[in-house]
Amino acid sequence: MKIKFCLQCNKELIGRSDKKFCDTDCRSSYHNTNRPMHEITIKQINSALRKNRSLLAHFCPSGKSTVKKEVLVQLGYRVDLFTHIFPFKNGVYFFCYEFGYLPIVDNGVHKMLIVHKQEYMNTLTFNPWKIKLAK
Repeated sequence: MKIKFCLQCNKELIGRSDKKFCDTDCRSSYHNTNRPMHEITIKQINSALRKNRSLLAHFCPSGKSTVKKEVLVQLGYRVDLFTHIFPFKNGVYFFCYEFGYLPIVDNGVHKMLIVHKQEYMNTLTFNPWKIKLAK
């Protein structure tokens, strides 16, 4: 019988003949360090989106609220990351899953009007090729 060693820490493996790692920590470490760069980027963005959603949910417990942008940004909110948008005649809601915000300025203070997604927002058929960009 051939002696095998853990691919991460080089400890001698005991047990099944097809075993590659001594424990789950070594398996996770090995796969995390050998993950392609695009997978790492995806994981980082998904993590930031989850944090954004969590912050919006925390500050909007009853369906609608207003919070200073500065407060959310200080807590780690990334305004550059969102899952989708809901444009309407007076602006654009930026959504992170089922919570969205409308950027507003109130007496010179940048705020976020946070809303929970409503059923009517599911009917939008958005065509990005019809956007008129400012010149």
